[in-house]
Amino acid sequence: MPDLSSLRRLSRSLRRLGQTHYPRFLFGAGLHPGEIPIFVFHDVRPDEFAADLEFLRRNHYRCLSADEYLERQGRPCTERAVLLTFDDAVQNFYDVTLPLLRQYECPATLFVPTFWMRGAASESETATVAPSGRDGFMSWDGLRTCLESGLVDVQLHGHRHALVFTSNRLVGFASPELLRRHHIFDWPMRREAKCDALGRPALGTPIYEAQPLLSAHHRIIEDEAAADACGRMVSEAGGAMFFERPGWAAQLRAVIKQHRGAMTPIPPGALRSFVASEFEQAAALFARELGTRPRHLAYPWQLGSELSLELAHEAGLRSVFGVGLDFRRIRRLRTPVPAIARIKGEWLRFLPGEGRRHLREVIPEKVRSFIRSQHFAH
Repeated sequence: MPDLSSLRRLSRSLRRLGQTHYPRFLFGAGLHPGEIPIFVFHDVRPDEFAADLEFLRRNHYRCLSADEYLERQGRPCTERAVLLTFDDAVQNFYDVTLPLLRQYECPATLFVPTFWMRGAASESETATVAPSGRDGFMSWDGLRTCLESGLVDVQLHGHRHALVFTSNRLVGFASPELLRRHHIFDWPMRREAKCDALGRPALGTPIYEAQPLLSAHHRIIEDEAAADACGRMVSEAGGAMFFERPGWAAQLRAVIKQHRGAMTPIPPGALRSFVASEFEQAAALFARELGTRPRHLAYPWQLGSELSLELAHEAGLRSVFGVGLDFRRIRRLRTPVPAIARIKGEWLRFLPGEGRRHLREVIPEKVRSFIRSQHFAH
């Protein structure tokens, strides 16, 4: 039987599913006049992405840059066009995506979480991450190669790409199973030795409800002593073997209960400075490593808070991108920075054209994928 935390995660996911905008072309209809779909990818498989690009070429879709997309907004256009965007700047982009973009001469926009890029500048960052934490991400050298290709526009995906605790509601502990199952970005930022720590936590670390840093309206600092005590209990009981014992979760909850009430929210001014540092540190790395300033931001997970939208404008960004979940909010927003929703790249071959896919063919797999992809802490 699923536990209460699992049911809460499923409930949140179902709400998000109901809020997500699905364009009419997914249901077999055509595009609106001048409509330019925007797709977001992460890792790609060579055969699947090659088929996507072949579909676009065969059906005469032009791939745009983010700047070109903005220039076309509100202007009549009969040409078929799409914007391809890629989040996270994982090594898969350099190894798989870039060669295919070159083969098909297709432009794309790569959104980079600057903290995670491999190279001396990132590694001097004051926040901490395990030595292996940046494995699987691109290097600054690789990003420079992307820029020099003339096909890849390198833009911003935040700096830390972090979740922050927003509640004292415990959702679980870092166990071997959860560490294996969840991506490095699913683990919220936490306090270790009075510093912010990112990446996968130590076994036994308590995890509370969290929200994306750039979308959260507050941040709570957990009790570091309670986390340390949980970690010691696990370590002294054999590390991973501790989780083979019956009642291990209750033992860790008892440790947390002894420290209940020690979690503290950071003041609004400190939150503003912390969110502002996302833009400041990223801009400094762009200038130092790439000789450019970011013009566009893709928010991690979902569109940012009013505070981060305000700070994005102050940072000189021309546009911000969200996801389909943000569509209704975007339509209501009145901000100086245009906000734009994207849909997952897996829907690309549902576009009008020869060889388009149909929803009935993929519904069972989409349901299975939805169940597997629930976030742990938010």
